[in-house]
Amino acid sequence: MCLLLIACSNDDDINEIFINNRFKITGLTYNGQKTVKDVKEFYEVNDTYWIAFSQSAITGVLQPGMKIEGTWNADGKSRELSINLTSPRSAEGASDICSKVFSILTHATSYSGDKNVMKIKWDNGSFIEMSSEK
Repeated sequence: MCLLLIACSNDDDINEIFINNRFKITGLTYNGQKTVKDVKEFYEVNDTYWIAFSQSAITGVLQPGMKIEGTWNADGKSRELSINLTSPRSAEGASDICSKVFSILTHATSYSGDKNVMKIKWDNGSFIEMSSEK
C-alpha cells in the first residue's frame, strides 16, 4: 500500500500571478459604482493601455501620455498589496476613468484572482478588474 502525501497551501504564488505578467483593464468599480461599459469604451479605442509587473516594479500606460512607474509588494497569504507610484505623482489632467484607476492603484490594499484575471482593490467599493494579455 502506498500513501501519497500532498502539501496544500492557501498561499498564492506571487511570482506566477504578478511577475512578468501584463494586464489589460477590463472593468472598474469606484465607490460602489460599476463602470464596465465606460471602461471598455475608453480602453478599446486604442489597445495600448496596460499594467505590468516585474520583480519589484510596476509600469504601465493608463491613457495617451500617462505612463506609470513605481514599486509594488504583495503577500500571498493575506493577499495584501501595496503600490507606490513614483511617476507621475498625481493624475492631474487625466480623464475621469484614468483618475479613478490611478487612485485605486495608489491606495491599493489587496488583490484577488490569479494569473489570468485579477482585481486590485482599494476597499470593498473600489477596485480595478484586469485580465492577463498572456
